Amino acid sequence: MEESTWYVKQRSQIEESLWTLKQRSRVLQDYRQYIQGLWQDDAASEINGRYFHPHEEDSKQALAALNQQLSSLQKTDAELEIARQNGLEINRLLDEVEKLLDFARQDISRSHSEYSRFQDQNSAARAELPTIDQLINQANSCCS
Repeated sequence: MEESTWYVKQRSQIEESLWTLKQRSRVLQDYRQYIQGLWQDDAASEINGRYFHPHEEDSKQALAALNQQLSSLQKTDAELEIARQNGLEINRLLDEVEKLLDFARQDISRSHSEYSRFQDQNSAARAELPTIDQLINQANSCCS
């Protein structure tokens, strides 16, 4: 299963569990309020104090924690989407940089080739300088 699909499924399960827990807690508290008017003796006080009041507090804390977790997951979703978009942009820029590097490599290769040709031609021209000097001297000696 793909990671994002797993993540969406997990978040959906948390949302469903949170909704179910809220409903059950609300039903229990509504029923408690209903029976408080009917059942008001020492046993009711004992059960409320020992079980129902702590259960109500635990439920509130659990619901608050699950709401916080769900909120954190939603923030994480947003941050993951930003990261995904940034990854796409990075890949696009990477492709562009690779193209520019290829052009630069071609230019460097062409520059090396042209420099090598220049060195060959420069060496050939320098090799001809003594002949040119000799011809200039011969031309100057004819006229003097």
